[in-house]
Amino acid sequence: MMDEKRILAEYERLRDTDIRTVDPSDAADISEIRIDLDLPPERRAAELVRQMKGNPFVYRCGDVLVKTSFAGTAPLQSILEECLEKR
Repeated sequence: MMDEKRILAEYERLRDTDIRTVDPSDAADISEIRIDLDLPPERRAAELVRQMKGNPFVYRCGDVLVKTSFAGTAPLQSILEECLEKR
């Protein structure tokens, strides 16, 4: 239960990041992200977070800093997988 609370707190902290406080050079460029779709879903999600330098909500697209937010009930993992599959 405690791990679940810590994970939720970290998720909320990353989600609530103020993009104005992010140094663009600290954010991953989305065009450089490569995920092996043959990996199990948990490993793909972990690899995505690793390549996105720890925050899947903030990244660069070239010189543009982007903060992603999601509305609805779909899990973050499925939304990110869908985005990666459409590139």
